Amino acid sequence: MVWQDCRFRTDCASNDLVMSTSANGTNWTQPARIPIDDVSSTADHFIPGLGIDPATAASTAHLGLTYYYYPQANCTAATCALYAGFISSADGGSTWSAATPVAGPMALSWLPSTDSGQMVADYIATSFAGGNAYGFFAVAKAKSGSTFNEAIYTTQMGFNVAAAEAKNNSAGERPVEIASIHADARKNISRKTIRR
Repeated sequence: MVWQDCRFRTDCASNDLVMSTSANGTNWTQPARIPIDDVSSTADHFIPGLGIDPATAASTAHLGLTYYYYPQANCTAATCALYAGFISSADGGSTWSAATPVAGPMALSWLPSTDSGQMVADYIATSFAGGNAYGFFAVAKAKSGSTFNEAIYTTQMGFNVAAAEAKNNSAGERPVEIASIHADARKNISRKTIRR
């Protein structure tokens, strides 16, 4: 399971993506940060779409993770640049490849408006075919007058998770103590930011 969480960031300044695993659905591992970038970065990560190669399992499971992010977390509705990214693991999440941008930047003004504000949608996923991971994500382009230009895309060529070099490991990282007080509040802030 993967979700957005600010517990590893000082003062919950932005979200990482974190993962927890279970062999039985009852007992879960402590959340581990997926090391897309360093905890001192300015990025904010959210709306993950995790895929697991069904031909792999346990400590050799191939994971593909597509997600959205802002390179600068403290942006405004007028200045936020929205991207989609991808990262993978060939060892069940113990180590991760370098992160790869796959789409963006997108201006928030290009996104459709909802009752909660502008929203990129949560139509995001990663699927495996032939051993390769394919991310599926929404991409918005500049409007033509009042007509929106947004569709669901995938990568033309899948990511070869088995061949990706392991680059990053978050082993030994611990949540920032004060962050637990603000974790739920930070999640709400991130959600509102993307839906402005």
